[in-house]
Amino acid sequence: MLRNRFRLRPALALAAACAVLVAGCSGGPQNERGPGQGNTGGGIIVAATSDGASFHPYKTSDTVSSGYQSMVYASSLTERDPQDVSKLNPSLAESWTIGDDRVTYTFKLKPNLVWSDGQPLTSADFKWTYDQASKPENGWPYISNLEEIASYEAPDPQTIVVRLKEPLAVGLEQSDAIVPLPKHVWENLDWNDSSKNPEIQSPSVVSGPFKLKEWAKDDHVTFVPNERYFKGAPKLASYTIQIVPDARVAFQKLRASEVDESGFSPDDYEQAKRLDNINVYEWWPATGNWSYLGFNLRQPMLQDKQVRQALAYAVDRKAIIDKVMYGLAEPTYSAFGPHCWCYNPNVPHRDYDPARAREMLDQAGWRPGPDGIRVKDGQRMHIRLLYGPQSSRVRQLISQIVQDNFKQVGVEVEITGLEWVAYLSALKTPPYTNWDMNVGGWSATIDPHWMYQIWSEENIPDLNAGAYRNPEVEKLFQQGAREFDQAKRKQIYDQIQEILTEDQPYIFLHVDKSYTGISKRVQGIKPSPLGIDWNIEEWSVK
Repeated sequence: MLRNRFRLRPALALAAACAVLVAGCSGGPQNERGPGQGNTGGGIIVAATSDGASFHPYKTSDTVSSGYQSMVYASSLTERDPQDVSKLNPSLAESWTIGDDRVTYTFKLKPNLVWSDGQPLTSADFKWTYDQASKPENGWPYISNLEEIASYEAPDPQTIVVRLKEPLAVGLEQSDAIVPLPKHVWENLDWNDSSKNPEIQSPSVVSGPFKLKEWAKDDHVTFVPNERYFKGAPKLASYTIQIVPDARVAFQKLRASEVDESGFSPDDYEQAKRLDNINVYEWWPATGNWSYLGFNLRQPMLQDKQVRQALAYAVDRKAIIDKVMYGLAEPTYSAFGPHCWCYNPNVPHRDYDPARAREMLDQAGWRPGPDGIRVKDGQRMHIRLLYGPQSSRVRQLISQIVQDNFKQVGVEVEITGLEWVAYLSALKTPPYTNWDMNVGGWSATIDPHWMYQIWSEENIPDLNAGAYRNPEVEKLFQQGAREFDQAKRKQIYDQIQEILTEDQPYIFLHVDKSYTGISKRVQGIKPSPLGIDWNIEEWSVK
């Protein structure tokens, strides 16, 4: 499965992330054969339950699209070390220096970098992409990544000089905010309109390990090696993502050797471990993939913090972990998972306590009506719970458990499952009145600072779909980015977690273990906290 190589972009994750359900962030070409034929040749096929939305790196925020983009666009100037994720290694940059002022970062590009058409990849591509991404009218969901940059210059073809507004503990990451697009192709095309810019949906000139061969929407997407990839052409002849209806179908195909890779639902984990034709790779991701129930804070009923906390007590987190995740998850109560150095274990744990939930709802003025459903000022406590993708059995089961839990405390829940793109659209499209809560998930960033984006008011609705606002939280995130002492930074993130737990904009559920099944014929896989595809160019078929 594909990891999100755009490090500064916390990507909206599929339920239980791409590794747990199916390899929803990955895929491969038809491999010179029909979907039902046996595996032959040097390519692989990966089953996925959701298709991407776009190949435009500056128009999407979902994990599936980011996975597609990481196939065709190289990672930026630096990349995480697969064994020591706290360390940044050179990527497109050969080296860098940090000025004595701690605000000037000078990067030297590796020599002889080229695009897939043979044209040089230079600092001008970075500079042009930065200029476009920094325009508010171009609508990059992560434009806030650029706020701390004072200037971004390309003094010569091999040099990029980034000056920050002030010293930052995350200065190197902050200065490495751009994944370049080919200026010589894009500069005469429309940045926003796919009808006028074919590169948005069908990139022809790329820098990543693969090139796009074809994309049949909601059926398959096929990649072939980029012979000019700076790390060397991938050994795989092709890589195809085959879109299937659900995780069960994906697992059946994996079991029958009709595909080479697939995730699967947690209830199929033990069976997958016993299969003779696959290896199950598993890891606790460095980023921490965590699931939650989000509140739409525009809804008057949910603007009462006491109501949100009461509903948190009503959710049987343990039942979800045991019955839905089959123990392949850990409970979390915070905006950062237990595997993050910044995790605060001392925030309130609102574990399942229906009696406490009933008491708090009574105190908030919501009293049981004749049929047991709570009422206040003539309004029934009716929650519209949204989940996606509709094919996700995990999210469907979480929704059903929550529906039953809430019923026990007098809250009526109406469940709606939507196809992935429709789900994202429903969360982000005005007037935001068609949902009250959602089942969601985030693939976190390695440094906790970048998670400020999902709590930031300026990122409503793109990343902050529930419209949470708290200036104190935003101020603390800014302080954390400016504190160089790790122990003091930890104290700041402890405070952030305490406030978020008190405000309860989400009901934090669990952190998921990542895993996927891959045919034993696929070689070169080296799991790390970054996942398994960090070295995808080294994969081969036996």
